[in-house]
Amino acid sequence: MTVGDSAPTGPSAEPSVTPDAWRAAALGILGGGFALGLVSTNKRLGGAVPLITAGIAVGCTIPIALASRRPPITPQRAARALAGTAQKPSFSIVVAARDEAVVLRRLVADVSCQDYRRADGSPLFELIVVDDRSSDDTAAVVAEAAAERGIAAVTRVVLRRGDDLPDGKGAALTAAQPDMCGGDIVLILDADARIEPWFLRRAAGYFAAGAKAVTARRRLLDSECGWLAGAQADEQTLDGELNRGRWALGGCSEFRGNGIMVRRDLLAEVGGWRATALTEDLDLSSRIAARTGERVAWALDAEVWEEPVRTVESLWRQRLRWAEGAFRRAFEHGPAVVTSSELPIGARLDFVAYVGQLAVPPIVLGAAAGALVTGRRRGLIAMVVGYLGISGLLGWDALRWERRPDGRALAGGEKLRRALRVSVFNGLWLLVVPRALADLAFRRGPIRYVKMDHDGAAGAASTSRPGSRQER
Repeated sequence: MTVGDSAPTGPSAEPSVTPDAWRAAALGILGGGFALGLVSTNKRLGGAVPLITAGIAVGCTIPIALASRRPPITPQRAARALAGTAQKPSFSIVVAARDEAVVLRRLVADVSCQDYRRADGSPLFELIVVDDRSSDDTAAVVAEAAAERGIAAVTRVVLRRGDDLPDGKGAALTAAQPDMCGGDIVLILDADARIEPWFLRRAAGYFAAGAKAVTARRRLLDSECGWLAGAQADEQTLDGELNRGRWALGGCSEFRGNGIMVRRDLLAEVGGWRATALTEDLDLSSRIAARTGERVAWALDAEVWEEPVRTVESLWRQRLRWAEGAFRRAFEHGPAVVTSSELPIGARLDFVAYVGQLAVPPIVLGAAAGALVTGRRRGLIAMVVGYLGISGLLGWDALRWERRPDGRALAGGEKLRRALRVSVFNGLWLLVVPRALADLAFRRGPIRYVKMDHDGAAGAASTSRPGSRQER
């Protein structure tokens, strides 16, 4: 067990600010979408807007749902590839943590239980925890837990210290750049993550099969304990279906923050972690795609479990950051992605379509304003029903991956209930996206990153948590 100091230097340490061009673009999307929504209340032109948006949505959704059934690398192929590999890849597990002593002990325990080891039993992994200016005993808890679990020799704590450092996960990760990692693959986990003993072995199979960038399937602990937690769990399943389909179609599939896995040499090639990235997963996905043409593989059978967001207020703050991060990524890296000679035209069009769907909420907002003024609500109703309906249909299809506690597929009635729930839940984006655009356009000064709180209680009474099910 080693402890070291690190502080980011150079341009990557500067706080994120908003260029005027980005402000203008955000205002243009917000205003243009609003104006287009107003058109939907026009007697002559009103019918065209919902028909066009619905047609595009259906045209994109059906191929994705079909393609998600035939991924380029199946779990079975990944397992066979790893079994036939003489030199198995090693992992550097990196965790950015700030005041996370309450959850880190169980994550260290999960890491210690990994069965991905050499013939002599020595681990094919190391654990690096970045203590990002914690005021609790985060570093001490990691050291103590690592010693108790027998992995002190492969565990390091990096102390990120200094005044006026930028906040956020991406900024914290700059203290553990690729040159500090000894593994062939860098795996990013959140402090509240839970992983099953076979997680690394399953993930390694995708790299053995040729992938260079992989993201895990995100699962929610305690998802059966309330409507909000359950909706978040099904949203993650829907999102996995969407990006798995994009990957299968050759599109620009993307990382998700908890469970990012990337070859260390590839991460170094694109410049490592950037403190200025509000959403480090989207930022890295686009940099890799633009520079190397690599897309992100989705590992259905390598699952990372995490706590749900407990309150509506915290959820709102989280989704605002995700939405603004998506726009910032599009403004900063979008031109490089769509002009990249490393990407086929289909992948570039996929990126444009995926980013373009963020324009729908401002259109709906304009339609709502037009309906209030004119009383013509047909266009608004059509767009909202189409938006929520597509979410519900894709959610229904994605729920085929879900299982009951006894291992059987969900009954039709439960699938319908959960599909409706995730559809209603996704309506949140109709409010979040316009607000994020407004923040991007008008906020002054650096971005203030608000950390999500973890209570460490998730999974205590859950039947859907690591260790509760037999290996599939």
